[in-house]
Amino acid sequence: MKEKLPINKNILIWARTSLGLSIEDVAHRMNKAPQDIEAWEVTEEYSPTYPQLERLAHEIYKRPVAVFFFPEVPEEKTPKTEFRTLPDTVLDELPPEIVKLYRKAKLFQLYLEELFDGGKPVQKSLSDAYDLNEKSQFALITKSIRKELGIPIEEQSKWHSPETAFKKWREALEVKGIFIFKDAFKNDAYSGFCLYDERYPIIFVNNSMPDSRQVFTLFHEMGHLLYRSGGIDFRSQEIVRSLSGHFLDIEVNCNRFANQFLVPQDSFDSFEFTTSETHFQQIAEYFSVSREVILRNYLDRGLVDIEYYKEMVAKWIEQAKQGKEKSSGGSYYYNQKAYLGERYINLVYGKYYQNKITVDTVAEYLNVKAKNLPTFEYMVLEGGKQR
Repeated sequence: MKEKLPINKNILIWARTSLGLSIEDVAHRMNKAPQDIEAWEVTEEYSPTYPQLERLAHEIYKRPVAVFFFPEVPEEKTPKTEFRTLPDTVLDELPPEIVKLYRKAKLFQLYLEELFDGGKPVQKSLSDAYDLNEKSQFALITKSIRKELGIPIEEQSKWHSPETAFKKWREALEVKGIFIFKDAFKNDAYSGFCLYDERYPIIFVNNSMPDSRQVFTLFHEMGHLLYRSGGIDFRSQEIVRSLSGHFLDIEVNCNRFANQFLVPQDSFDSFEFTTSETHFQQIAEYFSVSREVILRNYLDRGLVDIEYYKEMVAKWIEQAKQGKEKSSGGSYYYNQKAYLGERYINLVYGKYYQNKITVDTVAEYLNVKAKNLPTFEYMVLEGGKQR
């Protein structure tokens, strides 16, 4: 009989469930029967061998081997400790699909740590260089960050497309050390969230939202990162209205930051203030933002009343929803490219070509089966060109 390792069964279970993995998921990756994995966790007489434990720790659970011998389950960040700018009443009601995405985002942070060998992607990220508080002058901060990103309003005005805008802003932010991932949240009450970290801050965006909303979410979450905290961009106004005090102030300030960044007031002031959908659309196209963002500026200036604002926003949300329902899902590989981003994908393949990670690790980092990686590489990296 093989020697049993004195590992902590509770930590073995914790390592698996903290990533949202089932026993079947682990069994498949380990090429073992599910009952073997279950026996490791609950049966006193059984344990993985040391090589199996190394594989579990490094390849699947992303934990140091030593942690499995600790006497107690280690404390770890949770949504409550991560999203400090939100009250427990909101965090206690986070739906399972959002908690699962949170765990997925934490996994991406672990991947980034391995890909950068524990070092920072850049010497000084935007979340290192700037911060927000109740005394912040938004116009000055956003102007300075714009200069840092190298994107003046004149360049932004040439994009004429929220889809292009998201791609350009994503590239600019990732160069400055903030990685951006996307997914279909399967819950339209949430537009995105961010996780703050001194080395690997990331933003997660709901790909089911209209492109213009995704652009706004980028900078709403950037605002949270400048508060040195994780945060959530709620699409549901009911959730926002439930906030009060300091929690509400932060959400309002993150919205102010995003609005001021995307629609600088001095540029907005150069437009004629005509109240019509056509005019809203024209200004929105100039800034590559949603009509809702433009109408919000009208509301803040007293150019329209709250009832008109609510009526138009409800109409536009319904139009956007119908547009999304009519659009096709597209190829899985192209979706993964959109979800992961070119910078991250190239980083993974760069490590692979340097023989620093295995093909199985590439598959894990890209969420693509190893046998399908040649197709993924052909479709995504080579553009599906004829050979």
